[in-house]
Amino acid sequence: MAQGVRRQPTPHGAIMAHVGAGQRIAVDRDGDGWREQPDGTPLVLEISSLANQTDQKLNELWERDLRAINVRAKFRIAQWPELLKQSLAGKLMIWGWTWQVTDSDCDSYVGLGYGPNTNQLNDARFNLPEYNRLYEQQRQLADGPERLELIRRAMKLLIAYAPYKFHIHRFESDIMAPWLTGFRRHPFSNRFFPYLALDRPRYAA
Repeated sequence: MAQGVRRQPTPHGAIMAHVGAGQRIAVDRDGDGWREQPDGTPLVLEISSLANQTDQKLNELWERDLRAINVRAKFRIAQWPELLKQSLAGKLMIWGWTWQVTDSDCDSYVGLGYGPNTNQLNDARFNLPEYNRLYEQQRQLADGPERLELIRRAMKLLIAYAPYKFHIHRFESDIMAPWLTGFRRHPFSNRFFPYLALDRPRYAA
């Protein structure tokens, strides 16, 4: 995020006031212990994931927590290329992936909610005119308080409507052997391997 932009927890009341407290909600309508949609059909969340141990653990957390609020979950396991293809086509209900910052500007993150970025960055296909206007306005400004305020307002909308949920922030630690030279962790890129070299005399010592 841009300097000075922090994601703050938004009270449930504030979210409902912005999105609209009159929206229909899913409740248990037939007494079976599971929530149904407003039309009476079962509420089932389809969660797509990869076939690896990390996603398996996350799926277990999803299932446990959704069960606690009486929501059914169905899991769809597939390979990354297939999930990416279907996500860009708007065919996945819920999917999680890692997003890496590529430069010092926050535009790539703010662009995740920009409507015209559908089929590119905007996998959630979120398209809110108010958000789109804020995104376009901040792109015309240089870094400063005015741009920062527009980004803050856009982020509040993204939090309120929640097309994305940012819930994991990873930290990496590096251990370097004394005979390795040329290593310097880049803040935005993983392509530092071409610059590494082995100090063979020190390695042989």
